[in-house]
Amino acid sequence: MNSNIIILIIIFTASLTFIFNRYVKGLKKPTMQFACVVIGLLFIFSGFVKAVDPLGSAYKIHDYLEAFHLSWLLPASVVFAFLLNIAEFFIGFAILFRIRVKLFAWGALLFMAFFTPLTLYLAFANPVSDCGCFGDFIVLTNWETFYKNIGFLLFALIVFLNRKAVASLSKNVKTELFLSSLGLIFILGIQLYALRYDAIIDFRPWKIGNNIAEQVVSTPEKSEIKLAYKNNQTGDEELFTAENLPWEDSIRMSNLTFVEQRKTIIQPFKEAPIHDFIISDVDGEDYTADVVACENFIFMVVAYDITTTNIEAFAKLNQFSQDLQKDSIQMVLLTGSSPNYINEFNKKVSLKFPIYTADPVALKTIIRSNPGILLLKDGFVIDKWAFRKMISYDGFKQKIAAYENRYQELKSKRKKEK
Repeated sequence: MNSNIIILIIIFTASLTFIFNRYVKGLKKPTMQFACVVIGLLFIFSGFVKAVDPLGSAYKIHDYLEAFHLSWLLPASVVFAFLLNIAEFFIGFAILFRIRVKLFAWGALLFMAFFTPLTLYLAFANPVSDCGCFGDFIVLTNWETFYKNIGFLLFALIVFLNRKAVASLSKNVKTELFLSSLGLIFILGIQLYALRYDAIIDFRPWKIGNNIAEQVVSTPEKSEIKLAYKNNQTGDEELFTAENLPWEDSIRMSNLTFVEQRKTIIQPFKEAPIHDFIISDVDGEDYTADVVACENFIFMVVAYDITTTNIEAFAKLNQFSQDLQKDSIQMVLLTGSSPNYINEFNKKVSLKFPIYTADPVALKTIIRSNPGILLLKDGFVIDKWAFRKMISYDGFKQKIAAYENRYQELKSKRKKEK
């Protein structure tokens, strides 16, 4: 369903619920309960989809701080993201399970009262492309976000105005404390895991199973060239290809007069959807297709910033690369750092495999770990690891048959989809 239709439904439902709650006595309680469920689920969902990838939230907050010229706060981006995700999730959790609603109704209202005018400003000024309110799971335009927030602000207002009438699901303080602890441990745990390794649930284009080559490599044009000649004896037009033109038959050729070259497009050129992702060497030569669409297995190490990457991991990666060479399997490193930093880094680690450059922002979307490792084949993302959970050469050899089967399954599935 179109996102604009969904937003209209949200606004209409919220408006109707608000009117019924304020002016129809018999519907006051059910509309209040409905609003609690809606706001509870919204905040839980919004907090969760960002908490599974807190670094993604931190990058978005980083964009906000730069847009509002608050660069002095940039070092705290991760902390802000971490705390914001906890607060959003826990407000929803408390309202849904009726824990201290009098208190958390304030939180929901303040959240919506702050972000609704903020998204209105973003819609007009457009300093960032999207608000990031649902992480990478759902990407809305700034105007869509603002209209969506109007509807949810009404729901938050219903909960706030009825906060004293919302009965707790449990009168037992220990039960409330137990439920609160479960919610807090859950949201803390998934964020701490994601910060140490990678997003628990991957909503990005480079997730396992995706054919990334279709996203970053343009589809070349396929065409057929035919040469039109006029037969001087019959006056008829004859079509030839470069292969079947009778060059060696001088008599036949003397009876033909060239008219024109005709081009029939079988498959038009198609720009890559992610057209700003380019892998190049120090001389600027494009290696995107060589890496991303490599027909054999290839390990792609991603270190968006080699000045902050984990140096110790590269001792293992160097050995891994040398072991892979026995099986004619490549390993490459992608970074967004400048040539000067690359040279310094190379001196430190004596890199045993090629290094290429790409846009650092694009590299951050591939994997959050720095470095992170991906296994690709024929454009498919077969597997990926944070450096703390990096696969060994022996581990890869044990799994190579399973990886080959996964590739064949993904390839077969992609053909059926086409």
